[in-house]
Amino acid sequence: MSNNLAILFDMDGVLIDSEPLWRKAEIEIFKQVSITLTDEDCESTAGLRIDEVVEHWYRMHPWKEEPGLTRKDIEEQIVNELISLVGKYGEPMPGVHELLTILKNENLPMAIASSSSYKIIQAVTDKLNIAQYFNIIHSAEEERYGKPHPGIFISAAHKLGVDTARCIVIEDSYNGVLAGLSARMKVVAIPDVKHYNTGKFNLASMEAGSLIDLNLSTLLALMQ
Repeated sequence: MSNNLAILFDMDGVLIDSEPLWRKAEIEIFKQVSITLTDEDCESTAGLRIDEVVEHWYRMHPWKEEPGLTRKDIEEQIVNELISLVGKYGEPMPGVHELLTILKNENLPMAIASSSSYKIIQAVTDKLNIAQYFNIIHSAEEERYGKPHPGIFISAAHKLGVDTARCIVIEDSYNGVLAGLSARMKVVAIPDVKHYNTGKFNLASMEAGSLIDLNLSTLLALMQ
């Protein structure tokens, strides 16, 4: 394992402003099985894999799968709707290209470590034109457990060949922050504006308002 510093980026809500799109897709598709979700309901499952989200709402409000829609059907429809919305409305979060360029110029290893499937990650990196910045891309679909389990970040570090203690995770969700800390990594939390500076993310190594607040110096300081 190298002692190089590596930066592991969550994707949804960190690189792309997709959380509103996820909520829109989930609310629309779950209507088909008579589950009415609110934005707050969707926020409660932020950071989880979509199969875990569907399983959560199935346990809360089970529907008759046969001859109706199965959990897998709902999962696939949400993914397809999300990809469509990303293509139409996906926008980078503030400071994305600027920070990625700074870190790339310093030759820091970087990864996307996302709860989303590779299919969704591909749609996002194509939309934002950012794939070239990352040494590896790792999806939680390869993991037995999603966030807040630390597996996704540990696997990403191993793929990069960097010790977990030399990794900084950039996350927006509480589940993601827990996953990064459980992997024994430093974690920068960039929560949604309504959760920023409220104390909810005090457990993170650092809390920032956006990627604009980050630069090489602020990240290096976390490792001292």
